[in-house]
Amino acid sequence: MRLFKAMVAAMLGMALAVSVAFAHTPDDTLVVADAIDDVVTLDPGEVGEVGGVLTSSQIYQSLLTFDVDDPTRIRGLLAESWAISPDGKTFTFKMNPKARFASGNPVTAWDAEFSLRRVIHLKSRSAFIIGQFGFSPDNVDDRIRALDDQTLVITLAETYSPSFLFYCLSSYMGAIVDSKIVKAQEVNGDYGNGWLKAQNSAGSGPFALSKWQPRESILLTRNDNYWGEPAKVEHVLIRHVAESSAQRWLLETDEIDIANRLGPNDFDTLTNNPKLSIVHGRSGNIYYMGLNVRNQYLANPKVVEAMKYLVDYQGIVDTISRGTMEVHQTLVPNGFLGAIAYTPFSFNVEKAKAVLAEGGVSGEFSLDMVVWDTQPFTDFAKAIQATMSQAGVHLNLQVIGGREWLERYRNHDLDIWLGLWGPDYPDPHSNAKAFAVNKQDAPDGSDSLADRFGWNAGRLSPDAMAAVREQDTAKRKAMYEAIQKVHTDTSPFIMMFQEVRKVGVSARVKGLMMGTTFADDRYWAVSK
Repeated sequence: MRLFKAMVAAMLGMALAVSVAFAHTPDDTLVVADAIDDVVTLDPGEVGEVGGVLTSSQIYQSLLTFDVDDPTRIRGLLAESWAISPDGKTFTFKMNPKARFASGNPVTAWDAEFSLRRVIHLKSRSAFIIGQFGFSPDNVDDRIRALDDQTLVITLAETYSPSFLFYCLSSYMGAIVDSKIVKAQEVNGDYGNGWLKAQNSAGSGPFALSKWQPRESILLTRNDNYWGEPAKVEHVLIRHVAESSAQRWLLETDEIDIANRLGPNDFDTLTNNPKLSIVHGRSGNIYYMGLNVRNQYLANPKVVEAMKYLVDYQGIVDTISRGTMEVHQTLVPNGFLGAIAYTPFSFNVEKAKAVLAEGGVSGEFSLDMVVWDTQPFTDFAKAIQATMSQAGVHLNLQVIGGREWLERYRNHDLDIWLGLWGPDYPDPHSNAKAFAVNKQDAPDGSDSLADRFGWNAGRLSPDAMAAVREQDTAKRKAMYEAIQKVHTDTSPFIMMFQEVRKVGVSARVKGLMMGTTFADDRYWAVSK
């Protein structure tokens, strides 16, 4: 116990030593094991990696939020009420007068104006979440305006489904920062990015950032000026532990409280341990393969189709992912508006060979696949490599760390990416925009996954944009259902699995709330 408390104290001013053992984690500290080596920034205006978003969500708050048990229920957070103009383009928000930042400053409409404009001016890779409404550095100052301390007005160029805007504002990109603090840290017009992206925070949430050691650990400390119900633990320590077996061992020896990346065998072991429990949650995470059609082989639609028959979807679910995944072959996750049960592909080597022959492909060929060096990606990759080879498609696995894995994907420096997509908000457009909209149809002109993998989505792109603007929910649902079938059949994305969310937890931990998207896990209600 004393050794661990010394570790936490050391995080405030020096590197954390994580190799010591102790009787159990202290009552005032929640210790979480996760893979966080992909985190490159903790500025809420540019986060995008899973670990960064998870951290940001404990520190910052948005105008709106939603019920994790029922995402259709949207409610105010930093905004207590709102009104929509008759033409559906102007949204007026009234701020919550109770809200305060960690500094003690009140949260005002001026802070919201600065924060939302800031995202657009920074031009960060995640700015598309808000930018897709047509905001740009040239117009955002006119379209997002504070009228006084309590009134914020957002004007859209076009009409969208109101819930779509609300979900986007509730996402991690909608985080409101303390403008007085951040403006004071600006250097050469960087909007305080240099100050926020590393070791500082300026939020209104239940925790504040104390220390971040890249690829090692992140320490959060309770915000004693929090305007809501105070967090029940004083610290949250997120440790980088990539291997599932290592996470299980740390959980079994009481050196962590939550293990976020356990495998099926680990859960089998936990089931018989009275000191541990398994917590289930909703998950919109989809595992997929992105095929770069710039490659001479992958440019052939028949090669792409054949490869969809060379994944043993059910076999992987029944063995490698036992109890943690389900077969899912469409772009909209189960539980979202428009989700459908459509699984046209199954493992069939002879069918794949026939499709390759139809495409004029004979003989064997090789492709490079970039894989994150953590579970379940490595096991998925080996299984897919084995089945693909049966039809002469040889995958060279390039197993690398999280940061390089993301860099290769963002720079489309690859043939195939074995990836994970977690929706940024619980609306089908989060995934439709990513997988089916080309930049020429996006209001902000931002690249999508379709663009990154070199694919022209054709009619699917304007159809997806029409769906997000549809005001009638039943019609909108039908539009997404139609889009998904064509996308699954023709796109260079091999949709494989939707995650069945489970984490290993010490029996001492109470009150853990797990969310639909990877941003929604909430640690402030946890007690021990």
